[in-house]
Amino acid sequence: MEEGAEVVRAFMVTEGRTVAISEEFGLETMVSATAHGLAKLHTVQFERRQILEDFDEPIAIAAIAAVMKLPLRSMQIVASEMISDGLLQRHETIHQIETSVLMRIRNAIATL
Repeated sequence: MEEGAEVVRAFMVTEGRTVAISEEFGLETMVSATAHGLAKLHTVQFERRQILEDFDEPIAIAAIAAVMKLPLRSMQIVASEMISDGLLQRHETIHQIETSVLMRIRNAIATL
């Protein structure tokens, strides 16, 4: 990948936004695809489609960013907007996070 390509990709993923249009959620927020999101799978583009295809089990926004190699802030904006659009559902976080999930998040962040 060319130098600076990651910056351009992050800019395109958020459509140039640095703040979500909708309510913003924390990086620890657990999300998964909704039935509505899966039904809209072929109408969304690029990273949003990949998120819907790959993350049907609850996973933290930070972990998605790590897996997709996207900046945390960009993923936070995209996930927040996808939740607002009904493409992703938000799950309760801190009280229901299992140790294995925390380890996956830690390992994913360590690869950034």
